[in-house]
This record gives sequence, structure tokens and C-alpha cells, in this order.
Amino acid sequence: MHTYTDLLNQVSQQLEDDSIKLPGLPEIAIQVQQAVADPMMTLPKLSRIIARDPALSARLVRIANSAWLGRPVKAENLPQAVMRLGFWQIRNVSLAMALEGLYEAQDAMVKDELREAWRQSLDLTAAAVTLLNHYPGEMDLHSHTLALACSCSRIGVLPLLSVVEQDQLSDMEDYYAAKQVLAVPLGTKVLTSWQFSADIIRLHKQWREGIGSLQPSYLSFMQLAGVLTGQIKVTDEKELLKMYASSGCITRPGVWQQPAVQADYQSILSALRD
Repeated sequence: MHTYTDLLNQVSQQLEDDSIKLPGLPEIAIQVQQAVADPMMTLPKLSRIIARDPALSARLVRIANSAWLGRPVKAENLPQAVMRLGFWQIRNVSLAMALEGLYEAQDAMVKDELREAWRQSLDLTAAAVTLLNHYPGEMDLHSHTLALACSCSRIGVLPLLSVVEQDQLSDMEDYYAAKQVLAVPLGTKVLTSWQFSADIIRLHKQWREGIGSLQPSYLSFMQLAGVLTGQIKVTDEKELLKMYASSGCITRPGVWQQPAVQADYQSILSALRD
């Protein structure tokens, strides 16, 4: 395979006949999902399951101690972090963070693309959670649900880059062109195979389609985070921010530049990345 057309045709055909190779959920993510669904599960038992993955354990402690929760007293260990986060936050945050292990490859160019996709996912997650934490309204929105949607925002590149790695494209520009067409349907296929909720799948389909409703919702916070991190390009960002402020999503157009908001963003981003 050497061209954009070849890549597009091959992957499109594999999507149509359901033969595309999809990544599976990491084992620790499956274990946490099953544990949270168990009506007899307790937080101490859940903590012991998560402790099997040292990297995930350390990240959850960092998240619990970041501006994500905004509590002055720090968690000193995983059991304390689990107690603070609770069952459903643990489930969604663990799912989100466990995905990092899927963004690996042998080919140098593919590895760079995967790392960039994961970096963008974390930037989007940190920005969206920060914005939701500073939301002045009373909508029943949860940071862990928003974080899971954001962490899956680039998941469609995984099966596409797997094909690229196998077939050794001579020009990555062909991949970039194919990604514009295939990333969303591939991502939808992956999330459906993982049996993620309809809400998460809908957000994956919609967040790059152009600014939707400006009313406070998971989609509006995800898209606003995309604008503020440069992942969604708009004609007039200043005017758009005024509209978000008028709808009540943010307190004022310049809220993102406020030192306290930026400090929270950096705190959450550091917890996700380190």
C-alpha cells in the first residue's frame, strides 16, 4: 500500500465487512469494570484490584490529590484515593487512564503519532474537567463521565495506525488525509465493541462536527475545551467565548486566562501525564 486512496479503500472495506482489527480493553480496565458492577464489591476490595497495576495506582493517587477534587487534605495512599473518588469515578477514571497502554507501536513514525494522539487526549481531558469544575451552574454533570469521553477522543487512530504500521506507508500525509475521513467511524466501532455507553459514543461522534449547543452539557464543555486547547478551529474565538458566557457555561469570556483556572488546569494535566 502506498497511497491515500489505497489506505482509504482498504480500511473502508474492512469497516463495511466488519473485518477491521480492533484494540481490546486493557485487562486492568476490564477488571475494574467488573468489580464496580459487582453489588458485593467494597472500596477496600476495589483498591486491592487496582493495586495490581502500579502505574494506574500511582496515577489515581495523583488525580485524587490534584485540583480535580480540590481537597486540601491529601491522600497518602491508594486506599485513601479510592475512598475519595468513589465507585463510579474510579470506574471511569480507571478506564480513561488505562487506555494509555494501547498507544504503543514499534514503528518510529507510528509511535510518534500515537504519543501525540494520547497527549491531545490528556490536554482535552484536563481542560474539560477544569472548565466543568469552574462551571457556576447546577447541571447534573460529572467530571469522570466527561473525562472518559475526552480520553476516547482519539481512539479511532489506533486501528488506522495499526494498518499503517503493517503496510508501511511511504508518506504519512496519506495517513493524515485518511484520518480525517476514518477516525470517527473507527472510534465509534472501537467504543461499541467495548460496550461503552450510548452517551460516550454519541459524544465521540459529535465533538468534532462543529460547535453544537452552547447550553451547559458534556458536549459543550468538551467542545469548549477543544477550542481552548487548539484542537477545534473556529473563525472568531472571542465571539464564541462571549456566547459560551451568555449561555452560562463559563462566568466570563476571559475565564480561561484567570490564574486560578490555569493553576487548576496545570494541576490536573500534571496528574494525568506524570
